[in-house]
Amino acid sequence: MKPQSDVFEIVKRTSRLLQTGVVKGEPAWFKAVLAHPPSTADAVQRVDIVKLSKKHPHLSVKKMMKPMEIVYPEDRIRRLFYRQHPWELTRPRIVVEQDALDFQRCDWSKLEQEYKGLDGESVVQRTLWLVRKKRLPHDEAYDIARKEFYSLRVKETIERQTAEEEARMFGAVFSKSYNERGIENEAAALEEWKTRAQSVTKRMRSRFGMAGDEEEEASGEAEMDN
Repeated sequence: MKPQSDVFEIVKRTSRLLQTGVVKGEPAWFKAVLAHPPSTADAVQRVDIVKLSKKHPHLSVKKMMKPMEIVYPEDRIRRLFYRQHPWELTRPRIVVEQDALDFQRCDWSKLEQEYKGLDGESVVQRTLWLVRKKRLPHDEAYDIARKEFYSLRVKETIERQTAEEEARMFGAVFSKSYNERGIENEAAALEEWKTRAQSVTKRMRSRFGMAGDEEEEASGEAEMDN
């Protein structure tokens, strides 16, 4: 069965299930497929191969059917930034659906924005603005944006530390950080493992008749303590 026939068969089955009430509510794709049914894949491939074979007779069919790579100007800047600053990926971010048009709503003549947090994407858009508006080379524009990013990060750190010190001065009590809690949990797990290991070792010694050696070691340690 061809792909187009498969799609129409699925639409018919879904329509019957909707009519009988087996499926409650139309799937998100139902009306879209009805409005824009797919064409047969064979015809599309045949046209593409004919056109490409005339234009590039030295290419094989496998290479001709390979999808074209989509590359954006900011991809190289983004990869470079996060390769140099991997810890920026660990910072908390608001995961919401966006339309990728922040670069149009923000004024990238400056790095700091009123309604957008400072992150790696800020460096990317600031670099592109310097390239397009100031006609600077990519490397020079990236260095400028990166240094501005460092300055703003230092400013944020100082403001956060100052606010914390002021809050402590007025009696605020902060809970332990995630790092401190993690260290405590790790120490507790190691202590529990140590206790279990000692218990298992003691049972193994008693099983193989080595309890006397353990008692001698304990008495020796007691004498040394005295």
